[in-house]
Amino acid sequence: MGKNRARDSLIREIANIVVHEVLAKHTNKPESAHFINSEIIEYRSLAKKTSKEHNWNSDDKLYVENKALKMIKEKLASKYPDVNYSEHDAIANLKSFIKDLM
Repeated sequence: MGKNRARDSLIREIANIVVHEVLAKHTNKPESAHFINSEIIEYRSLAKKTSKEHNWNSDDKLYVENKALKMIKEKLASKYPDVNYSEHDAIANLKSFIKDLM
């Protein structure tokens, strides 16, 4: 897989991780918490595997952060409009995960 394709895949995986973390904290259905947490684990392992395929410079990291944030906002607004969340917390989760991963 080329670097651009890997980067796009990584963006989707990181966005899914942060969305699922938000959902785990603010879900209205406690019975789905176990499923959400297992999804977080799966996406995290995929993201780690994808991130190790290439070397990422600061421009790549910034691009991933901006695109992932946009995807997170879109996904939460379209699929989960009933979930109230702090955008600041989502951004903090995103930045810390990217820092740890890349």
